[in-house]
Amino acid sequence: MTVVDDVKARLDIVDVVSGYVTLTKAGRNFKANCPFHNERTPSFIVNPERQSWHCFGACATGGDAFTFVMRREGLEFGDTLRLLAQKAGVEITTQSKVESDRRDVLQRINKLAATFYQEQLAGSQGADARDYLKGRGVDKTTAEKFQLGFSPNGWDGLKNYLKGLDASEEDAVQAGLIYRNDKGSTWDFFRGRLMFPIHDRQGRVTGFGARLMDGTPVSDEGYNPKYINTSATPIFDKRNTLYALHLANDAIRKSNTGIIVEGYMDVIAAHQFGYTNVVASMGTALTENQVALLKSLATNFVLALDPDTAGQEATLRSLESSWRVLGNQMAAARDRSLGVLYQRDAVTLKIAALPDGRDPDELIRHDPREWERLTEKAEPLMDYLIPAIASRFDTSTGQGKTQVVETIFPLIAAQDAFDQDRYLRMLAGAIGVTPEALMASLPSPQASRRRRTNTAPKGNSPEISTATLTASPEAALEDYTMALLLQRPGLTEFKEMMAGFSLDHFRSAEHREILARWLQTSSVDEIRAALDESLHARLEFLVQTEITPADHLASERALDQCLRRLQQRHLKELQEALLETEDESTPPSRDLEGEIADVNAAIKLAE
Repeated sequence: MTVVDDVKARLDIVDVVSGYVTLTKAGRNFKANCPFHNERTPSFIVNPERQSWHCFGACATGGDAFTFVMRREGLEFGDTLRLLAQKAGVEITTQSKVESDRRDVLQRINKLAATFYQEQLAGSQGADARDYLKGRGVDKTTAEKFQLGFSPNGWDGLKNYLKGLDASEEDAVQAGLIYRNDKGSTWDFFRGRLMFPIHDRQGRVTGFGARLMDGTPVSDEGYNPKYINTSATPIFDKRNTLYALHLANDAIRKSNTGIIVEGYMDVIAAHQFGYTNVVASMGTALTENQVALLKSLATNFVLALDPDTAGQEATLRSLESSWRVLGNQMAAARDRSLGVLYQRDAVTLKIAALPDGRDPDELIRHDPREWERLTEKAEPLMDYLIPAIASRFDTSTGQGKTQVVETIFPLIAAQDAFDQDRYLRMLAGAIGVTPEALMASLPSPQASRRRRTNTAPKGNSPEISTATLTASPEAALEDYTMALLLQRPGLTEFKEMMAGFSLDHFRSAEHREILARWLQTSSVDEIRAALDESLHARLEFLVQTEITPADHLASERALDQCLRRLQQRHLKELQEALLETEDESTPPSRDLEGEIADVNAAIKLAE
């Protein structure tokens, strides 16, 4: 038994969830108002028999005790395991404890550094930085809220400060605060800069962003970038982080809307003026991991990036990256003929086109009502993308027209059928051809989404053998599915479909974590490196378990069968839970009747 299994065996999901919300008995289940969105009628159901929960309202998602705590606390799997292990009285003695201790040390030293930088900002050396903040309209309360600081020009200010607190210089090097050259000499990494502490979702300092102040000495390399940030460390990766998410968490969840800007000062201005659902991508294209972070909080997002050329390019890169997550899920949901069910969990992405020459910071400070109007009236993603992408190519040539169509058409194919005609006509206008000419040159959107499994040889799908897997047939189904994905590299062709396959279909939180990593990279070594150490034993079991079939086409058919069975199981569980929520003394509400009808229809389509 792994430590995860031990924790699960000792905890009851009813006890775990009731620590956050008040549960009311409803037949064999318990119900409550969903803790993840605002509602008047309880749609949140806890099933003690399956040790699972599900929201039948706006969230349209569910899971086990692990996934509940991960979502409620905003924790990664490893941190959730440690929290629940402590609650269950299970001691973690594996390597994950060592890794946890290392993370704690690095977080502590970053916290000390943040305190040092704040003290320097308040002191004589921080006068220019204070004047800069005053000139940008940042008041003292906001500066303290964001823990803004200043790194002095000297080479060893932080180094000596940490030494005086008996903090390890090696730890400071690993945290990216102290730089060590090839000769072993060390000095402060950040010097002469306004400091922006970067926090994780729990508010722990994991790294820093830093803006160059005038008068800062030139570096050894002969240049000083205007902005730099902490290099990748065991607790900080810019690609997996959103600035001020710890401050915006509640506002994003409550409003079901997150606004994404580019820079630190944009976020600071927004929060100072009361727009607390704003976060920043810190000058990078919005990554798939950042999209995943946001999706755990809300379903509506607005991109409001700088209007200059670089900002527009960042917007397009962000959209091209994030669309791999959002677009694939839309297409996959429609391919499964479950559009009605999955609309409640669909993500809406809009673009706020800011006026030329006015970034979010300036607009918010000088015309907050215009900021509100632009973000509230943001245009749908495709309405922005089609002309924006078309402008990047020479549409006077056949080659340019083809490049635009090849870029945009897959996105149109993922849209709702009612929108496809409008967007195809918009695309035709953008490249200067008639809609009829464009239509004649394209495959149907439906044809573009056909799966290889549709063309596989017909015949009986191989039976799933559980002999070498777990004793429980239900657990064996998940084990076998995961083993297929991990052991058959050719099945990476299923990634597009799997990107839209709800992780809710897997009961095991361990499998959800591993599958989420598989969607990012199919290399087992890279998956292992990205996983918390507590999941390594489960990964090795799935990789080493002997499974059949061995040939590619049979494996495809087996995987298709597994996914269908997981989908059917999930839908039937939803059906049972919905029926159990009915109050026999009163007629069912229209919403409940509608949801039951949706699930029943989906079950028939999945059979």
